[in-house]
Amino acid sequence: MTGIRQLLTENYPDHTIYVDLPPEPLAHPSFMIELVTANRSPVSCRTVQETVYFTITCFDITDDEPGNITNLLLTQQGVLDLFRAGHLTIQDRKISVTASPGGHNADQAYVDLQFEYFEDRSDGQDITPLMKEVYTAIKEE
Repeated sequence: MTGIRQLLTENYPDHTIYVDLPPEPLAHPSFMIELVTANRSPVSCRTVQETVYFTITCFDITDDEPGNITNLLLTQQGVLDLFRAGHLTIQDRKISVTASPGGHNADQAYVDLQFEYFEDRSDGQDITPLMKEVYTAIKEE
């Protein structure tokens, strides 16, 4: 979440950024970053695949003209473009990311993010005993 926040802050310095629940009243323009869900699936005995979903809600400056959402959709497209490279650099890793528009309503537009990466399993140390001796017999025919 820190990487998403940093990317938005660098590219939209005039926007307020909230994490999870925004306060009332909400500042405009702003973004809200929400963790939707996270999944973990085994890949091998030592590796798991992590898939994490976030939603960025874009709140634009309210216009005097009701129903005009052009600026809101341009902001949504701008946020989508931030993830066009297909990865986000977090410390020494490049995390795979897919961004898609999540729709909009009169004063909000949504960007859905899906991050996928692999991690070492931390289930503990393998204490399975190793073989000490192996006997083989070669048969000549």
